[in-house]
Amino acid sequence: MAALTLPLCAAAAATANPPPTPTAFQVPMRFVVGCAFSMFPCWNLPTQTTVTPTAAPGAPGVVTFAAERAAPWSYCFDMTVNWRNLTTGTAGTTTLRIVERDYTRDPGPEDWCRYAPATAVTGGGTVAAIAAVDTVVPYGMWGYKFLVNPGLGTVQVP
Repeated sequence: MAALTLPLCAAAAATANPPPTPTAFQVPMRFVVGCAFSMFPCWNLPTQTTVTPTAAPGAPGVVTFAAERAAPWSYCFDMTVNWRNLTTGTAGTTTLRIVERDYTRDPGPEDWCRYAPATAVTGGGTVAAIAAVDTVVPYGMWGYKFLVNPGLGTVQVP
């Protein structure tokens, strides 16, 4: 006699673990850039730029910091991310550098102000991070750059 068996549940395909979803910083970073005391007009309106960094846990104890690209009309500056593992006390700094544009072709809006991701070995636990740009006078006495507010975020790292 042949036995007839029915599966009690749907078959599930085995899949690899999906990559972790980046966590956007709860507070985005904002800075203002402009010119002052110039004999030439400023062509950089509006001057406030907002960038939202992200943190994505990867391998145990490792976080990849990244950032969405800034608006096409904004100035582009490297971003410093200072992080601290609140569980272990470990701290460090990493930099999100601006990706150089490819001038061998006509650059499109997607090529403007892109940040290269940076990986940090933070250890497991709760990691808090602050992202900022330096407040400097980038154009000698003719310009300014001010941090309006740093970006702030937390992420759980395995």
